[in-house]
Amino acid sequence: MAAFAWCLILLIVARLLPPHLAGPASSFNPKQSLLAAESFDFQEMQSLVQVRTAIQPTPVWTFCAGQWQECECPGTVRWGTANQWHTIKLEPGAKQQTIKCNVNKLPDVAPGDDSKHCQCAVRPDTAFFQRLNPSLIAGDEAPKAQVAVSCEKLEAGRQDGQAATALWEAVRAFCSNSSAKSNSSPKQGDKAMSQKTMHSLMRAWVDKRFVGNYERIFDRSGWAPRGFVNYYAGLPSGKHTRMTEKLIESVHAFSSQPIIVFHFGMVTPQEWNAQRWPRLVLLHASPIPPEEGRSFNFNKLRAMLMARIRTGVQLDSDQFVAPGVDAMFQRTEDEVTQNYAMPILPVHFLDRGPADQGAYWDRYCPQSHCRWQTARWGHAHPTWTYWALPWVGRWLRRNFRDETLPDLKGGSMSALRVTDIPEDEDLLNIATWEEGGTKQWCKFDVPGPEDFNSLLEQSDAVTPECSDCTDIESDARWYPDGAAKVFYTAHHATNPDETKDYLEKLLGLVKEHKLPPPIQYKGKFYASGVAMKSEHPESRCII
Repeated sequence: MAAFAWCLILLIVARLLPPHLAGPASSFNPKQSLLAAESFDFQEMQSLVQVRTAIQPTPVWTFCAGQWQECECPGTVRWGTANQWHTIKLEPGAKQQTIKCNVNKLPDVAPGDDSKHCQCAVRPDTAFFQRLNPSLIAGDEAPKAQVAVSCEKLEAGRQDGQAATALWEAVRAFCSNSSAKSNSSPKQGDKAMSQKTMHSLMRAWVDKRFVGNYERIFDRSGWAPRGFVNYYAGLPSGKHTRMTEKLIESVHAFSSQPIIVFHFGMVTPQEWNAQRWPRLVLLHASPIPPEEGRSFNFNKLRAMLMARIRTGVQLDSDQFVAPGVDAMFQRTEDEVTQNYAMPILPVHFLDRGPADQGAYWDRYCPQSHCRWQTARWGHAHPTWTYWALPWVGRWLRRNFRDETLPDLKGGSMSALRVTDIPEDEDLLNIATWEEGGTKQWCKFDVPGPEDFNSLLEQSDAVTPECSDCTDIESDARWYPDGAAKVFYTAHHATNPDETKDYLEKLLGLVKEHKLPPPIQYKGKFYASGVAMKSEHPESRCII
């Protein structure tokens, strides 16, 4: 009986071994195996099993998606927290699975815990593993990639000109324990991130496919003069990735400047490459840990800091750019200076106020009187120069360290906990008011792609006038006559096929030299902000 058991073990081991170790199937002799089993060394069997294990490395668990996001994984997925997991195995024969990581689709293994997320088991010997965001795998197992940004690099280069000095001022609190613990540092709350976490969030890697682009676009000190900056995460085959692709294509069609895309997800599409997009620099960075309870959109401010662009225009993935957009770089350099060292937002199509949700309105609009609000609500598509980087770092630090703004003006400005400001757009607006910002771009990110129809229809008109064109909605305080639209980018471009159609139409107008002037206000098109202002000096937005 014991011999028969050993024979079964030998059969199992033979099946586990690769052919070059197991030998040809025709050479197997059951009788000889039974005799050999009597003297089989158990340690030898363990060694053989270890050989097979070495050939197929143990899968590594890696972050795949936060709560309410989707996870695309070539192996087993687990959902939950470090203390409780629900496992979803790959179906037999399937190459991958897509899991919606939320309590509507999966068991709520940790009720009330917002840090629930999905992890994916990935084998290190696969091509999929080599495409992983390097920040997701710790230690020597991580895919090899060139570090573009780190606290160590930023500190070492802090004296490489005004831009580098400004950036180090912006990130010092994230990178340095001594800075965070100084006597002048505001008190942090119980939602503060650890110094170790903040340090890790100031690190980015160049995707190996785009190293050549990076080295051509950025100088030896790691800086580029101008560029668009985008941040995203999404399934490689998902809609958000397709939207990002259309954005990248529009930049290559209508701009001479590079686009720096920060990827905070798991993997990007395999077909992305530098030949297709010679002005794309793809950087990978760590997602904000789920347990920190911060919005994904605060990665926007991280991207602005880590891009190391002297003049930047931020673009969300639900945007595309149009001809003439490069004018925003020079205008930004004109307006964001040492004397006005903060980003500038475009006017929003909505005039938000105390009637809207937000714990911050009591500070700026006590008793619904907005005496401390210094500009209309702006859209979260900032432009900036390096002079504004300390401002960006200061406000991101205040959120990450859970600081509280003290009451001011004899108590008429009530105290405000910065973690009660839930999103990037809220923070950018509150920070502008807090520091007395008054500049605002005209609507260079028109509300939706359909707004471009008035521009496209105008291409066949004899005069630059448009009887049915609409301006940005007016408000009683800031823009009683409305605000101008500027056809440099489109917001809410969420349908990639529709975006493709608009891009083709715009390319056609460029080729035919029929593109109308880009600025539309009061039923007329203008070639420049100076021309528009000469006829409408009352307009408060700039362009």
